[in-house]
Amino acid sequence: VLLYAHLDHYIIADDVTLEDQTSALAVIAIEGPNSLSAAIELGISIPDQPNAITRIPNGFVARAAATGPLGVRVFLPEAEKATLVRRLTAAGIPQATPEEVHIVRLENGVPRYGEDITERYLVQETQALHAVHFSKGCYLGQEIVERIRSRGQVHRLLAPVQLEGAVPPPPGTKLATDGNPVAEITSAAYSPALHKVVALAYVRAEALQSKVPLSVIAADSSPAKAS
Repeated sequence: VLLYAHLDHYIIADDVTLEDQTSALAVIAIEGPNSLSAAIELGISIPDQPNAITRIPNGFVARAAATGPLGVRVFLPEAEKATLVRRLTAAGIPQATPEEVHIVRLENGVPRYGEDITERYLVQETQALHAVHFSKGCYLGQEIVERIRSRGQVHRLLAPVQLEGAVPPPPGTKLATDGNPVAEITSAAYSPALHKVVALAYVRAEALQSKVPLSVIAADSSPAKAS
């Protein structure tokens, strides 16, 4: 729905008709270290390259993941969703909860649009340049993006950080070094596997390069170490 509204908003002079397929299509993600081999064993045709798609009957498969480097997303009619879910269950592939997805993506430092990437930040600050096409036609913000690419450097970068402790700080929490704020958290979660908090934050470039220890001032005003 959000994508539909976004595209519709920027249709000005083009002869385009949009159709909302949200209720007709289902999306099933298979992600993790063994996801590609698991998909192949289930007879799912996967693209040869990351961020590519392969057509299948009544849908398509995208080689993309929200939690780490490996995974595929199967787009198929809603009526076929239950059948694929049963096949995945029979193959011993567990279904992840939204909380588990959130934790794993932060363990792997994968940003989420709308949380870690918003209109507040410049493209180059997100370090997601694989999603940018610098030679495409005109688009909103092109002048700033091109100016940074050709002339200058950004002063902060989105990067994974780890915090000692078990309580994830809320988005907007500042990280400091020597009392000076140098980073701001966008999302965080406690990782049972790592026994610490994993997060993404926009960090000043000089602090990121020097890898200086950071601290976050918790609600009780006691500093917690970050790395």
